[in-house]
Amino acid sequence: MGRWHAHAARRAGATVVGVVDPDLVRATRLARGRGAHTTLDAALRQPVEVVHVCTPLATHVPIVLQALAAGCHVVVEKPAAPSAAEAASITDAARTAGRLLVPVHQFVFQRGIRAIQDCSASFGPIRHLEFATCSAGAGRNEAAEQNSVAAEIVPHAFALARNLLGVTVSALPWRLLQPAPGEWRLDAVTGTGTVVAAMISMNARPTFASLRVLADHGSATADLFHGFAIFERGTASRQYKIARPVLVGVRGASASIGNLVRRTLTGESAYPGLRALFTATYAAVEGKAPVPFHGDEIVDVARARDRVLELAAG
Repeated sequence: MGRWHAHAARRAGATVVGVVDPDLVRATRLARGRGAHTTLDAALRQPVEVVHVCTPLATHVPIVLQALAAGCHVVVEKPAAPSAAEAASITDAARTAGRLLVPVHQFVFQRGIRAIQDCSASFGPIRHLEFATCSAGAGRNEAAEQNSVAAEIVPHAFALARNLLGVTVSALPWRLLQPAPGEWRLDAVTGTGTVVAAMISMNARPTFASLRVLADHGSATADLFHGFAIFERGTASRQYKIARPVLVGVRGASASIGNLVRRTLTGESAYPGLRALFTATYAAVEGKAPVPFHGDEIVDVARARDRVLELAAG
């Protein structure tokens, strides 16, 4: 993931000044002529504005605190911390240091999700928000590992729900179905009657990630692996029902081809939304744009994740 961070950071206008990895050979290979270090202390002996944390979850908190103490802004892979209490501790540390702490919820910054935001007023009341993904992240590993990977994915669903519905996700009455290791289905109902659902599977295939927004006056489906969305008007005519498979197929093909061309031309070969998130982060560092995510958002997502972990353990 660090390689993709570096790729997106450069295209967002940053200069990558160093790579840290306990394995110096690996660090050197990833650095490609830039500074290669085995410790963050060594990397921070040079001027550094932003530290990107792409390490295993258990190491996030000490690395984030070290970077903040050194006066750096921090971009940290999700989940930002293993627990809500630890998420609160690093957001408090960032606030005290006067530095940004930005979790990598890149889906929120995808063109497709932005387009859904722009159209949300015309949708009318949103009845269902459905996140779904089949991931190869855990392969056929042990049950604990499959659940661990599912728990690292679920913050994406919470961040999207917060962004599109404006809800405090940790306050929702979440329910969890867990028929097998790595197989999760979450749902909750907001105070305004919107059903928020998330399906996460480590075993079903093919791999994909999507978000569906179903509303009174229309719907949208975002392809989160590729960063685009397709839209449908809110019609219930017999003619549209007959023509819908063709129309949706044509729209999907057109949107996917256009998106592929755009990503090829801009060098966005993977993780759409990552570059846009970094661009927004660097602009915020310079005081030219709003902060991408605030501390209360980070803690809210972490609290919701804690609740789901409690349900999974039960």
